[in-house]
Amino acid sequence: MRRLLAVAALAALTCLAIVPPASAQSAAAQPAQTDAAGYVEQTTISNLFEVSAGQAALQKASTEEVRSFARMMLDDHTKASEQLAEAAKGQDLSLPTSVDARHDQLLQDLASATEQDFDRLYMRTQVEAHTAALKLQQDYSSFGANPALKAIATQLAPTIKRHLDQAQTILDRLAKA
Repeated sequence: MRRLLAVAALAALTCLAIVPPASAQSAAAQPAQTDAAGYVEQTTISNLFEVSAGQAALQKASTEEVRSFARMMLDDHTKASEQLAEAAKGQDLSLPTSVDARHDQLLQDLASATEQDFDRLYMRTQVEAHTAALKLQQDYSSFGANPALKAIATQLAPTIKRHLDQAQTILDRLAKA
């Protein structure tokens, strides 16, 4: 009987060592990017990328549907950039003026794409970029500490979701063509 109790006690201690406390679990469930400076930087880079990629699509896209989507990207992401700059004003938050290395490589890939490959590549990057952007906005909307930026994230999330849905629909149509 003592041996059975000792085994049970050892098993309980082992379980406690494996399962982190509730406070650690809830912290791990939260996204990593909830600070204002990181949010502003990532959102600004995303907007800069969307504007640059949209300009490339206006020049290289072979279908009107893709060019129309690109015009929407230019309009909506320029407006989002202006809103973010206004919200960040006076809060000692700097906005990047260029994209990061990863987005720069994506822009180079778009620039070097052949005419027949451009539309699918552009739309594939749009699906990937808007998937990441949507997560960023939803995370900051839920967990961000800055009320002005949280309001921006809450406002941008539905627009980005609409962009993502449209990009996926266009990509699906291009894949069938």
